Amino acid sequence: MILVGQFDSPYVRRVAVTLHHYHLRFERNRLSVFHPAMVEINPLMRIPSLIIDGDETLYDSGAIIDYLDELVGPQKALIPRSGDERRRVLQIVSMATGAIDKTLAVVYERHFHTAQGIAHEWTVRCMAQLSGALVYLDAHAQEPWYFGRKLTQADVTLGCLIGYLKLRLPEAFPLGRYPRLERLSERCEALDAFIRAKPSPDELMPAKT
Repeated sequence: MILVGQFDSPYVRRVAVTLHHYHLRFERNRLSVFHPAMVEINPLMRIPSLIIDGDETLYDSGAIIDYLDELVGPQKALIPRSGDERRRVLQIVSMATGAIDKTLAVVYERHFHTAQGIAHEWTVRCMAQLSGALVYLDAHAQEPWYFGRKLTQADVTLGCLIGYLKLRLPEAFPLGRYPRLERLSERCEALDAFIRAKPSPDELMPAKT
């Protein structure tokens, strides 16, 4: 398997963390999502993509993780197979990925526009949506992991969200505002699977033109 994308993307990172957690061997193509050659891998020019054999490529982190869960089986999968537990995990994953999308919207808006060209009303709305998600996620978190004693995909996705916030939008995650999520992030980043999928300093957004 070949994972395409940089680890500074929370979506790429959550797939990489999942692969490492499952002890599945893979190679990585560090091609930036902004590189023109990305269209040859994914027509949408998005990441992550997972090349699983010579002529099949999976797109979207959710679809990729669903495939990985099938590979390892329900006993090892980080998303329960059915029932209330599955719905609860997917609800938190959905909230976390929604928060990632709002974070990306603000980061890209600020990065690719001059100060005069930024849609400030839009970024204010995105920041409010992000804050609402973080308040909810923090209020409902248990310990040591989000649903108590067992690590799930909710923890992986939240860990990658918070790591991205600290990297690209730290003002949205100030120290002390979300204490349960802070502690969850610390536990996640201490895991070998997270350490092995840590963004390197040379994984950067493209320069402004």
